Amino acid sequence: MKKIACIALALLGLQSVSAQETKKDSIMVHKDVKHFYIGFGAEYMDYKLNDKLKNSNLPQINPGAFELSIGVNHTSKHILSDLEWNTDYYTDRKTTGERVRLMATGIKWRPQYIITKTAGSIFAAGLDLSFVYNKVDIYTRGNVIDLNNLDPALHTGHISLYNNNMYLGPSASFGAFQNKAFPLRLTAGYEWNLARASWQSEFARVNNTAKESGTGRFYAKVIWYL
Repeated sequence: MKKIACIALALLGLQSVSAQETKKDSIMVHKDVKHFYIGFGAEYMDYKLNDKLKNSNLPQINPGAFELSIGVNHTSKHILSDLEWNTDYYTDRKTTGERVRLMATGIKWRPQYIITKTAGSIFAAGLDLSFVYNKVDIYTRGNVIDLNNLDPALHTGHISLYNNNMYLGPSASFGAFQNKAFPLRLTAGYEWNLARASWQSEFARVNNTAKESGTGRFYAKVIWYL
């Protein structure tokens, strides 16, 4: 009889522990959490400005770029939201005489609906809204600047252009190890440019400009929560 009682108590104990673990997992799944994060990935975009560069027999902007992101994430029961700053590094394209360099930086808001979520994983899909500033420098290699003679009329061989862009498009995220010390997430998306995004100059009037409106870009990155 004592053995039966001990067995019964042991089973009740196991059920209690199991119920507590289940309750704990449920709390973790539905708990609101905030994280700072850093992301590394790649972006692909074909700029319309490349047509102008090609027609002038100049190097074209590399369509692929390395992307670095720093942001903050808020995850609730149903919504995953990121607000991030990112910058893209495009390797220079050059010939023996000319060089083209592009720098891109911007901010992105990424609200997504959580489709499925467990203590250790998450899958969500939604939209990206991005504002991006691009700056292109086209210059002759081997230029020399004489600081004893800074007359701008005597210094040539450098064209500086910029544009402002607004992108909107779908995105999706899959997260793993969400209940570990360093959760990971893979995020990918495709965006279309909603702005006119005409190339302009701070130093001169630009004739026959190119507009990047309607161009699309794809990105994929891995995010580490800090």
